[in-house]
Amino acid sequence: MEEEQFSLAALGSLCLIFQVAASISPASIMSNRWILQAAFLLGFLSITLSINYEELERTQRSSNSACLKLLDQLERRSCLGHRDYFKFPMEVKHPGQMEKKDAAFIIKVMFENIFIVFKNNSSSTGWNESIVREFLGKLHTQIDKLRKILKEVPENERRTSSNYPTIRHLKSYYGRVRRFLEVKEFSSCAWMVVQAEILRNFSILIRLTNIFQN
Repeated sequence: MEEEQFSLAALGSLCLIFQVAASISPASIMSNRWILQAAFLLGFLSITLSINYEELERTQRSSNSACLKLLDQLERRSCLGHRDYFKFPMEVKHPGQMEKKDAAFIIKVMFENIFIVFKNNSSSTGWNESIVREFLGKLHTQIDKLRKILKEVPENERRTSSNYPTIRHLKSYYGRVRRFLEVKEFSSCAWMVVQAEILRNFSILIRLTNIFQN
């Protein structure tokens, strides 16, 4: 059973309701009981809706598998002279006791940035364009699902670059990947290096998805 997560705003609302209730006489409480009931209801409406992690795990596994299969279908060849070390954030590579909510935000950021990388000019690779389009379509579909799910998280609990350094580290990492492609002028070998790097990303995405079942 998922633990209910209470936002600070919700707790503040409930505390205020209890203070008001304590100041009202028993007779007034009986005659205005419906007002208090409505107030309690409004307070609980501020509580974070629990995310269905079982459903999220199912859709994410399906998306990981479909994207990985499509990425693997794209032609690969060795380009030893073009290798680079992009420095993937270690805290994501080895998530440890990461919370489910945090894992969901990180997966969303990874999918968004992989989408941005593969929207770049890959014509030099000779890849099947229909496979690339389908790959981008799968990414986009899951990004939309993740965004809708994570809207349930109150604003003060959402993970962004400004309040969660891991997301900032991830965006810097994908920035290095994009700059590598630009410096190499989107050459075929540069894309082979990036393809291999993103394939490794999916191993990490699978690890992050496993957090939802714990």
